Amino acid sequence: MQLGRNIRRWVLGFALVLPQVAQAAAPCDRACLEGFANSYIAAALAHDLTRLPLAPDARFAENNIPIRPGEGSFATLDGQGKYRHYFADPATGNVGLITTITEHGAKGVLDLRMRIVDGRIAEIETLMIRDAGGHDRYEALAGPEQPWLDVVPPEKRLSRAEMVRSVNHYFSYMTHNDGRGDYTFFDDECDRLEHALKTTNVRKVEAYGHSSDTTFSSLTCTQQQETGFLGFVTEIRNRRFFVIDEERQVMLAAVTLDHNGTIRKLPQKNGSVFVLPPYFNVPRTLQVYEAFKLRGEKLYRIEMTLVETPYGNRPPWSDAADITVIK
Repeated sequence: MQLGRNIRRWVLGFALVLPQVAQAAAPCDRACLEGFANSYIAAALAHDLTRLPLAPDARFAENNIPIRPGEGSFATLDGQGKYRHYFADPATGNVGLITTITEHGAKGVLDLRMRIVDGRIAEIETLMIRDAGGHDRYEALAGPEQPWLDVVPPEKRLSRAEMVRSVNHYFSYMTHNDGRGDYTFFDDECDRLEHALKTTNVRKVEAYGHSSDTTFSSLTCTQQQETGFLGFVTEIRNRRFFVIDEERQVMLAAVTLDHNGTIRKLPQKNGSVFVLPPYFNVPRTLQVYEAFKLRGEKLYRIEMTLVETPYGNRPPWSDAADITVIK
């Protein structure tokens, strides 16, 4: 009798475990991946690492520096704003998020990239961007522009490799930009944001970036490349295309921009000479997260966020098999 009861208990217990095993083995879809991103923010706001289902060998980095889980901004965040732009790649288990946050009350922007494997978090990368102006501009937007969220019909989608190729053109032609490239990879209606600041097709005349130029931001994506204005970017390396959303034809990439400090003047296509501002007098490296929405083979929307790191800095790791890496 006792043996029979034990067998029945074992069978019942096995039956109860089956749904959990099936659930753990099921692919993590968009909602699942976004849920993991939300769980990270919630755990960070509570400063409670035990809320996260971390893999035993989980890796964590912030601003390109490997650190232990629970350190960095995880221990200092105290609020999240309205802006939340998610990126999901169920094929590789990668999820990204650009969101507004506060850190001990100070405004900023947080970029997050995580990789989920078998229901656990295997990798966490964050960019902690302490930029109050970017925070406020993102809050004014409230959320990403609708085209980012639109689902593209299957017959109009590029493959993953084709998406990478289109975006890689952008990085390649920006390096040592001289205005003489083939810039047909831009959509005629392309627009670009940098820390939520519109940097293309701006009707109001204003200076661009660290320069005093008031023309550049009024141009289209194509026209900007044709000026040769961006020639101070001497290298774009460690190009990682880690969130590829085939359904929406959206990508979140991480690249490293080097300005080696040796370029002081740039001849422009219109015959003028652009004297670089003092900011570029010395070597600088920028770690960039840049998102792209494609329309066919062309870049339709671009959203860029960045932090400055020590010159020559490298990504915390580049051996993840699921991340497309171009040196």
